[in-house]
Amino acid sequence: MSRFSLPRTLLVATKEFADLLRDRKSVFWALFAVAISGPLVIGILYFVTKSVTERIEKTVAPIVNPQFAPDFVRFLERRGIKIDADPTDYEARVKRGDLDAVIVIDMNFAENLAQGRPAKITLITESSRDRSAPIASRLAREIRGYSEQIGNERMILRGVSPSVARPVQIDELDLSTAEQRGARLLQIMSFYALFAGLMGAIAAALDVTAGERERQTLEPLLTTPVSTLELAIGKWLAVSGVNLLAVTMSLVGFWITLSFVPLGKLGIPFNFGWREFSGFMAVLIPFAFMVPAVLLVFGSTGKTAKEAQSSLSMGVSLVGLLPLMSFLRQSKAPWWDAWVPVNGQYAVLSKVLRAESIPALDWAAMLAVPVVVCAAAIVVFSKRLGDEKLLAGR
Repeated sequence: MSRFSLPRTLLVATKEFADLLRDRKSVFWALFAVAISGPLVIGILYFVTKSVTERIEKTVAPIVNPQFAPDFVRFLERRGIKIDADPTDYEARVKRGDLDAVIVIDMNFAENLAQGRPAKITLITESSRDRSAPIASRLAREIRGYSEQIGNERMILRGVSPSVARPVQIDELDLSTAEQRGARLLQIMSFYALFAGLMGAIAAALDVTAGERERQTLEPLLTTPVSTLELAIGKWLAVSGVNLLAVTMSLVGFWITLSFVPLGKLGIPFNFGWREFSGFMAVLIPFAFMVPAVLLVFGSTGKTAKEAQSSLSMGVSLVGLLPLMSFLRQSKAPWWDAWVPVNGQYAVLSKVLRAESIPALDWAAMLAVPVVVCAAAIVVFSKRLGDEKLLAGR
């Protein structure tokens, strides 16, 4: 067997990459779907948040028996809440979701309040409906605020300072930065950036492995002077090129989306500039080369493209759960977290969004782990290409 030749390897990579781009329409839509998914979610998140914020600002309070608590009604109106007096069939409408919440004033409210007894207000809600939660929460806060105001007035009339009822003063000091508070809401970016790196290579990896095997175009390649290692590396470089293109398009989509989405107006202090873009690329470029190497191994195990796609989809789905586990983890991440493929990338991307300093050991993991995984996967893939069973269809 001839010695390893870089020119032959690059020739294979160029040929495979050209073959992948031959069906431009399919490649375009595959890359477009991967690239647009993350920015689309960010856009949806913005409009949903904006809608909820506007609904809270324009809260309407349906009140049953408002005539028994005129001061309370005026209190709500001063707070910018519109009053809907005596709604009909209110319990059924709350259950159906037509009303977010209803305030019911007890008929003895004014009498109990005048005599210093607890005056009853009932807030009717449907806790299982997420859409109603923001409005119900605001109305509950306003009721508590009114109750506190009445309590303070009573204490002042009796010559007692309201501070007596508050023996402990709570001052909250939030040490998080603006970037950290914004990143907490937009950590979904880290997930979708990794999603682009996972999904961007699937179609290409299937095409150059099980697809060529199914079309019976793989055997002619193996009869050329190109060694199986050169062929494996060439295919890996071609698929990695497509994957890198998908990752880059996804990040550019994020950048463009966040440039036009005014998150600051919604109280979300977030910035995705050149620093964040560069940090994401530094993490995702090695990742974009690691994923195709693994996918090529899985793709070569299927007799047909459909069979290989099933195993690949299952593997990608399981891998996609790793960032979710990290997101739901309540304890501090262990030191070795950065060395777990996918999980480590997610952790470092989250730190980039939070504008935290990233230890040199974590950056080393971002490079070392993909290099080791790529080397191992390419060796396995090259041996798989040299296996006669691959051509025999077994």
